[in-house]
Amino acid sequence: MSVLTEFVVPAEEFILHETLRRVSAIHVEIERVVADSEYVTPYFWASGETFESFERAIEDDITVGSLTVLEEHDDERFYRVSWRQRTGTVGHAVSKLKASILEATSDGKDWFLKLLFPSESSLTEFHDYCENYDLSFQLTRLYESRHPNAFGKYEVTPKQREALVTALDSGYFNVPREVTLEHVAGELDISPNALSTRLRRGHANLITNTLRHDG
Repeated sequence: MSVLTEFVVPAEEFILHETLRRVSAIHVEIERVVADSEYVTPYFWASGETFESFERAIEDDITVGSLTVLEEHDDERFYRVSWRQRTGTVGHAVSKLKASILEATSDGKDWFLKLLFPSESSLTEFHDYCENYDLSFQLTRLYESRHPNAFGKYEVTPKQREALVTALDSGYFNVPREVTLEHVAGELDISPNALSTRLRRGHANLITNTLRHDG
């Protein structure tokens, strides 16, 4: 039985620690993480007014393998960064135990994580791992899922869901449309380009995971 958890983790015990320490005026929200035995590769949005300093700080990190800007808007950018795995970190524990990162946001000091563990025993192993390496974390919520596929089964990120639901509630999808893209973007306090990107990605994830049945 899978277990859904929410944790608060000090920035230095997850990823981007050195970067966020040097450039604190930036907000980071991870969309997904790909990890193997050597590298952890997060895909994330960053918002703020210090993108150049943020990117320099990442590139100065000797553990970084690559940095790619995937999308760029006035108020936020979407990145892919590849880091070498480091034993004795929360990120390594998550990868080792095959837990899924459903949500991850940082205020520069702490990471707020929503993790889905494949079993109760894997959560216990995570706790033991953190104890063994003297890692700090605060468990803020814990509940079981009898239907593990229900969590993120459509692979729609929190930002995409917010955009889709706000657009729906505002009448953007009505025929004829009741509001403009600019109006919905204003409600979310983001640029129309950023909203358009989120809607396209959200639609693609929904269609892929509901209407397409390969094989």
